[in-house]
Amino acid sequence: MPLALRYPMLWAAMSLALGTLWARLATGPACWTPPNWPMFASILLLILSLGCLKLRPRAASLIALLAIALLGRAQGGLGSTLKTALLPQQLDNQQVEVTGFVTRAASPVVETNALDPDSERMTQEIYQQIDLRADEIRCLAEPCAASNSILGVRIGLYAAADADSSPAGNSEDLSAREFHYGQRFRVRGRIRAPQTYGDPGVFDRRAYLLDNGIAATLSAKATDVKLLPGRGGTRLGALRARARHSLLQHVLALRTPPGPGWRIFSINQSDAALLAAMILGERSLLDQNVKLDFQRTGSYHLLVVSGMAVAILAFSVFWLARMARFPDTVATVASVLFVGLYVSVTDLGAPVQRAALMCVVYMLARLLYRERNPLNALGIAALVALVMDPKALFDAGFQMTFLAVLTLAGIVAPIMERITAPYRKCLRHLDSTGYDLHLLPGQAQFRLELRMILGRMQLLVPRWMARLFLLAGLRIALRTVDLVLISALMQAVLALPLALYFHRATTLALPANLAVVPIMSLLLPVAIASTLLSYAGAWIVFIPRSVTALLLHLIGAGVVTFGRFRAADVRVPDPATWAIALSCAAITACFLTAKRKVPLMTSAFVLLIVADVVLVRGRRPDVVAGKLEIAAIDVAQGDSILVITPRGKTLLIDAGGVLGASRSGFDVGEEVVSNYLWARGLSHLDAVALTHAHGDHIGGLPTVLKNFHPAELWVAPSPPVRAYIDLIAQAKEYRIAV
Repeated sequence: MPLALRYPMLWAAMSLALGTLWARLATGPACWTPPNWPMFASILLLILSLGCLKLRPRAASLIALLAIALLGRAQGGLGSTLKTALLPQQLDNQQVEVTGFVTRAASPVVETNALDPDSERMTQEIYQQIDLRADEIRCLAEPCAASNSILGVRIGLYAAADADSSPAGNSEDLSAREFHYGQRFRVRGRIRAPQTYGDPGVFDRRAYLLDNGIAATLSAKATDVKLLPGRGGTRLGALRARARHSLLQHVLALRTPPGPGWRIFSINQSDAALLAAMILGERSLLDQNVKLDFQRTGSYHLLVVSGMAVAILAFSVFWLARMARFPDTVATVASVLFVGLYVSVTDLGAPVQRAALMCVVYMLARLLYRERNPLNALGIAALVALVMDPKALFDAGFQMTFLAVLTLAGIVAPIMERITAPYRKCLRHLDSTGYDLHLLPGQAQFRLELRMILGRMQLLVPRWMARLFLLAGLRIALRTVDLVLISALMQAVLALPLALYFHRATTLALPANLAVVPIMSLLLPVAIASTLLSYAGAWIVFIPRSVTALLLHLIGAGVVTFGRFRAADVRVPDPATWAIALSCAAITACFLTAKRKVPLMTSAFVLLIVADVVLVRGRRPDVVAGKLEIAAIDVAQGDSILVITPRGKTLLIDAGGVLGASRSGFDVGEEVVSNYLWARGLSHLDAVALTHAHGDHIGGLPTVLKNFHPAELWVAPSPPVRAYIDLIAQAKEYRIAV
């Protein structure tokens, strides 16, 4: 693209994004306009840009960017009119019989639930989440019409953990019937449209599921499933599913048999689940506490197949190929092919697809001996993602991926070129005085001083040892500085989306990532090598499995150590609009001044720090002074009421929840009540009251206590059920007056 700009693809992607944002914000024209005017205007501007290319290249570039923005406006307006197939209203909340084939199947997990929130009795169940492409839905309980529309249904199947504990001793449960891609079956259960809540600030789960092709949910027993002959889906999808399932089984088979030995070199069931998440993106097997520890320390990106994982694997394959003395072309092609195969068997989400695309573009540019600019690779990946799905612009994962790569390539890399790259260059060919002639005077002087230090060290130790200690020590120190810069700037830039979408301030993310990210760069290739070697036999995988276990336990120890600090779990309310604007301005200033003079660059980074402090401190709560406010929070079944006194004191009465055992893992206290309070700008509550200990009143309170640390907990007399006892114990742990 012959634009007279330094990063043409990046600017093109940003123009397309602005056009897509324009389409989202446009509520309707003030007067009549042609329906497809952005498309026609874009075509005219592109023709004008081509006409101006030779005479006015800069003007042609700006016109082309405007044309791309109009294309984004046209595409965004078109995308907003496309609708996903919805569940017919007459079928909602009805007993139905659904027929279809499996499109995605998570691994079965064993869950321990209370039979009733007021009971001490516990039961174990095997649970598997399945996405079904339904081609027929037939109503059972009510005389309503059947539906032959093709739509996605997310099904939760459960069964007793063993045959003896199931009714009638039925052994036909999920332990014997694990479902896979392409299988056709018929299942009976109560179907529901995805539930949504009317509270401001609450995540729209219905829109999220619809964007992913899921129009309804259904929960059923495994014994209510009847397998049907034939298969659905595509051959490529079936091949990918079989390969993924095989790799997952071999990852889980890395578990060390029980017996004598050092725990640090062994892999248990929890460790294997952690490896499955890191390697294949299979997070259904992870314990909730493990997820929370990684979230608190800002290292949750290690549990997903992210851009970092793709980059580590691509570099590892390229390095191994070069070490085997293969040509540069062969090494590059091998890396690209391995990345493609790896991404195809992982959890194919948009973030890993974008990361793979950026990696492939960058490596192919290297193969073609063109300028290797990661910002242009980022622009190409963003363009492809936005053309395929304009709604991706408003996805938190897309924004964080874009910001992360922009930070690395546009901010960190230029700073490293100033700070550490000159010193790394000085360490090359240290014995060659002729090499000094190609360096700046200051660099040549630094090399001279290194030779003098090396000469004095040789009086005490052999020459090879002196060179090893001096040069290796300096290289490690320089790499440490690089890692600190990367981690610090990454956390500073990503503070905005973390506060905006996840209401977290990862205050200990810098030391935690400094401790675990270098280990992760070693763990990932070793773990994948262990998995592939396990196909050859258990004996050959002993050493790499032991190394994998050691590295995995080091990461776990680092995450748990930092996660224990209460300062690691800082929750923040929704940022104010001006705070978001300040943060965006600071990030832009850092990007524009990274190659400028030091005073300008320093001022931009100071502005970024100020913006992050503003995000952490929060904003003024949305409270009307001098008036009593009573707000009922929509928590579906159950109650939750926020009371704000004329003096601004806050009282939350109950926090919703569910009655009976919940298999969805949905926390009303986190996903609904807390999000509503954060949307109001609240970061602290003066008091929380519990009317009675039923599950639909007490269920969300533990999370509310953890997120808002009220000064007092008011409780009505209640029988000593488990939920009530645990809540009182939690209040005492947090030093909340009861």
